[in-house]
Amino acid sequence: MPRDLESEKATLEGMPPLLKETETSSFPDDPPPLYRMPTTLMDDAYKRLKDLHPYSLLLSPDDLDQCDWLEHAAFEPHEAATQEKLEYRLRTCGELCTGLFSSAYTTSDGKLGDLVRTRKFPSIDSSDSDRKKVLLGHIIATKHTSPLVTDDSMAFPADWRTNYQLTPKTGHNEDGQTICLHSLAVHPDFHGRGLGRVLLLGWSQRMRDSGVGKRIALICREKLVPWYEKHGFKKVGPSNCSYGGGGWFDMVMEFDDMPKEDL
Repeated sequence: MPRDLESEKATLEGMPPLLKETETSSFPDDPPPLYRMPTTLMDDAYKRLKDLHPYSLLLSPDDLDQCDWLEHAAFEPHEAATQEKLEYRLRTCGELCTGLFSSAYTTSDGKLGDLVRTRKFPSIDSSDSDRKKVLLGHIIATKHTSPLVTDDSMAFPADWRTNYQLTPKTGHNEDGQTICLHSLAVHPDFHGRGLGRVLLLGWSQRMRDSGVGKRIALICREKLVPWYEKHGFKKVGPSNCSYGGGGWFDMVMEFDDMPKEDL
């Protein structure tokens, strides 16, 4: 036997026998946010989505029509982003934006089939024009230099179509280290299915791992503060943003505050 194989055999023989032990996993009273949970512990959450077969994709200007439709279905008119603002964000920083899609035929049963029959959806591919691509949820975001979401970060330059800037005062700033989550929208027909949790889980993990920023910041109504706290955000306090009539609360997820093993 060659020397290297003899050495390997001796090493293996000197190792203690492997023991098969049964480990019991359970959720603590205060469970960690979803982005820190092993997927095996989220089986129940994903089972609720089994009939929808959702899949995640980066958003692009091609998705503008669906994003505009979903934005206005999910939010009150004075809170929803305008179509031009959505177009600006999708064209300028689409890599920060994620959509949760499903597909169905106009003959499909259930809520998804009912929804497909309400409007004209794009075909999911050229070879199957009857199968429609449906946006169930989206996250729209930009970057800014402020550590919190501000009115400037939520706005966009008036001349953005003709005068592109990397670091404008308003809108998306490439040098910014704060990822501003402007819209987490789920279609009302599918509330309570865990789509928002799954969408936020995948997106926040991608933002953290990509290294494009140091934190995620958002504003939300007071009733949603506990939900975001459950998913890793910390409440800062009342926001100075006047968008949509004001009355918002600042929430922040600092990536540096996460345990090193999670990074």
